[in-house]
Amino acid sequence: MSDAAMHMYDVAIDALPDAQDPEFADRAGVILVGLRKLIGSLTDAAGRSRATPSVVVALSAVRRRYDDLMEAAANGPSATLGQRLYVARGRAKLSTKEAANGVGLRKDLIEAVEVEEPATEEETSRIKDLIAALGG
Repeated sequence: MSDAAMHMYDVAIDALPDAQDPEFADRAGVILVGLRKLIGSLTDAAGRSRATPSVVVALSAVRRRYDDLMEAAANGPSATLGQRLYVARGRAKLSTKEAANGVGLRKDLIEAVEVEEPATEEETSRIKDLIAALGG
C-alpha cells in the first residue's frame, strides 16, 4: 500500500512547478503534509517486532523524498519558517532537542514549527536567529 501512496506522491512532486514559482510553496506544502502522514504510518509499522525489510526500505525512501522536497521548498522564495528550520537543522545534524536547547525553546515547539504550526513573535525571532547561526 505504501508503494501506491508513494507513487501518487512521486507523480504530484514531479508535477510541481519550478521552486521559484509563487505556487510552489503551497502545492509542495500539501504534499509534505501527506508525506508526513505516510512517514508516521511507516514508522509505526517499522516499530513493530514483525516489521519486514521492505517496511524499513519504504520508510527510508519516503524520508529521503520528504527531505528532498523540503530542501527544494526551503530554497524557494516562499519558503516557510518551518521548511527553513527543518533544512538548516538537518544540514547541521542537530536533533530537535539540541536545536531547541540552543535557543532556549522547547523541543515540541521546534517540532511544531517544522510541521507549519504557528509560533509567537519572540519564538519566531529566536528560530530565525538559529537558522542564521546555522548558515541557513
